[in-house]
Amino acid sequence: MTIPTPNSFNPVIYNFPSRKGERPFNTVAMASVQAETLVNLGPGSPNRLGLSMNTNAITRDMMADDMGWKAKLKIPPKDARKKTSDVTDTKGNEFEDFCLKRELLMGIFEKGWEKPSPIQEASIPIALLGRDILARAKNGTGKTGAYIIPILQRIDITKDYIQALVIVPTRELALQTSQICIELSKHIGARVMVTTGGTNLKDDIMRIYENVHIIFALCNGMNLNS
Repeated sequence: MTIPTPNSFNPVIYNFPSRKGERPFNTVAMASVQAETLVNLGPGSPNRLGLSMNTNAITRDMMADDMGWKAKLKIPPKDARKKTSDVTDTKGNEFEDFCLKRELLMGIFEKGWEKPSPIQEASIPIALLGRDILARAKNGTGKTGAYIIPILQRIDITKDYIQALVIVPTRELALQTSQICIELSKHIGARVMVTTGGTNLKDDIMRIYENVHIIFALCNGMNLNS
C-alpha cells in the first residue's frame, strides 16, 4: 500500500509559544493545497473514498483545472518598481501554500500580489489558526494583507452578522484598508462597512442592518465600555 504525495509538499513547522497553562505544541502552519493523498491499493482498486480511479488522471485534471481558473483572471501589469529586502527577503512560499479558498486567491492575484511578503509569510499561517499576533513591519511591506487575508479566509458569508472588526488610528487608513479588503473579497461576496465618525448615526445603524460581515472603524471613535 502506498500513499503518494507531490514532491512540492514541504510543510513549515512553527514552534509557536503556548499560552500560560497550555501544553506546548508544534503546528503545521503551511501545507500545499495539492497535498491531498489517495490510498493506492493497486491498479483499478478502490481508494479511500471507495471509488475506482486512476490517480494520474486525477492529478492531470487537477492541474488542468488549476491552470484554467488562473488563465481567466484579469491580472494587472507587473509592478516594475524596485523592491527592497523588506519585501523580497522571503522563504519562497506561494499564496497557494496557505490553503486559501480559490475565490480569495482570485482576488489576491487580480490585486497584483504575486507572492507573500515576509510579514505575510510569518503572520498569515498563525492568524489562520485563530492565534493572537503582535506583528511589526515597515510601511509598504504588506501589513494590510497580513491580517485581511486571514480575515477573509475565515469569514462565512452565509452567516449574516458581523464577524470581524478592524480598528485603525486614522480616517485615511480606514478608507485605504477597507478598499483593499473590498478588492480582495470581490469574488467572495463579503460585505464591508467603514465608519469613521462625522456622519449621521442613523445612517451607520441602517448600514449595519444590511448584514455586514466586516467593519473598519477608528479607535478614537468607539466607546469600548458600551
